[in-house]
Amino acid sequence: MRVRSFFQRALIAGVLATLPLAVTYWFITFVFKKFSGFFLPYLELLMVKFDINIPVYGQKIISFSVILFVLIFIGLIARNYIGRKLLGMIESLTDNIPIVRSVYSSIRQIVDAFQTTSGSSFKKVVMIEYPRKGLYSFGFITKDSSEFLNEAAGEVCVNIFIPTTPNPTSGFILIVPKKDVIDPGIPIEHGIKFIISAGLVEPFAKTVDPSVIKPLLDESEETES
Repeated sequence: MRVRSFFQRALIAGVLATLPLAVTYWFITFVFKKFSGFFLPYLELLMVKFDINIPVYGQKIISFSVILFVLIFIGLIARNYIGRKLLGMIESLTDNIPIVRSVYSSIRQIVDAFQTTSGSSFKKVVMIEYPRKGLYSFGFITKDSSEFLNEAAGEVCVNIFIPTTPNPTSGFILIVPKKDVIDPGIPIEHGIKFIISAGLVEPFAKTVDPSVIKPLLDESEETES
């Protein structure tokens, strides 16, 4: 029994050790196959026209490189005024196509939620007592609540996105009073890693200063206190 248990533990340890590498390899291979095959038909036409012979793997590398350059070029265009205008025209066009409109708008919302411009759409990683007192959940402040919501709640609140694990693109919004929000002083990227890994990855555990764990207050409130 001891020998059997020893080999079982060794097998599990081996699986856990190789799983991240295996998933990474699968993901890179999947992306390479999908992207490299897109330009291959056009490359084959050019090879026939100019009587050039390129090995199959070389064709895939060239096709993949072309797609990368195209994406980089689109990214450069999308960052300037003309590119933003073109993207706006495309979005207006998709709004007039029923099925395309629903798919495009859903994906656009997900991308916008995690798109970084000057930092992140998320302002801060926070902790709140949820789903009941004594249990804590991680969330991301998206913005301060509007005056309408503050008046309805009777106090100053913030809008907090609570993501699901391991898919942080889904979740729900809570309107939480600022006095009930805890700021653990954790970078946003660390909070996302914590969510995706289902709490297994805690890169901040040994570096966070307990003194920064405090209720969330405005700078003006901190100064007054």
